[in-house]
Amino acid sequence: MKMEGDGLSAIFKVDILPDCTVYEGHFPGKPICPGVCNIETIKECASHLLDKPLTINTIKQCRLTAIASPKVCPQVSISVNVTQNGDTYAVIAKIYDDRQSYMDFKGTLS
Repeated sequence: MKMEGDGLSAIFKVDILPDCTVYEGHFPGKPICPGVCNIETIKECASHLLDKPLTINTIKQCRLTAIASPKVCPQVSISVNVTQNGDTYAVIAKIYDDRQSYMDFKGTLS
């Protein structure tokens, strides 16, 4: 994972590893990235950006706009924008590559 940016906004470059065991169930021979893994990746990027462990409080929007697959998109970009609201953080994120968007996310983490 590579990160470009600082403060409360960054773009992460993440490799999708085709040999990862998560694809044994999603789906053998035609792997796709499960939505829950995309959400976890966004949470981990926000945690990395803030240099602290975070948990998801609410998901206000999670729109899967295309199917991400290690065969189609071996690397994705994840833009993460964080706004602090007291003890919680509003997170707006997007998973995409040069061709299309795969997920739009809005939620709160703490």
